[in-house]
Amino acid sequence: MALGYSWQEGPLTLIGTKTTANVITGNLLTSAYGGSGNTASFATSTMSQVNFSIYFKLGAAETSNVLHIQVSSSADKTNWYQQVNDSVTTGTTVLTQAEYQFTGATATNAYLLSLPLAVQDKWTQIAVYESGVSSNYGRCYVEVTVSGTNK
Repeated sequence: MALGYSWQEGPLTLIGTKTTANVITGNLLTSAYGGSGNTASFATSTMSQVNFSIYFKLGAAETSNVLHIQVSSSADKTNWYQQVNDSVTTGTTVLTQAEYQFTGATATNAYLLSLPLAVQDKWTQIAVYESGVSSNYGRCYVEVTVSGTNK
């Protein structure tokens, strides 16, 4: 078990596919959130931590493209609330919608990322897209492991 958690589920494939021989195939990325097969939600119920394992591969002849990652939570799987960042300026806390970004440097390289986050509600959703594309979109695979003290 990870970090003293007594319960762990996963990994669960969210975006893309993985064979029984652990061969990963990422979904083709698009230019905006909501692209076909590039958003997934899953139950987190009483768990306390998620870890997204992310595979990002740039398309042929592409360089410096950016993978965008958005994480939201929901109590009812209908109304989704995006994570926020906060900053303090002269005593005022300013909230902005959080987005994670990763820049891939070299065409056809596979980048493996780990994104551990605290659970916020009964359901969690992840969405991805790619920007900076000249002509060949890359691929992304996402799986999640959920950990907590009870199920």
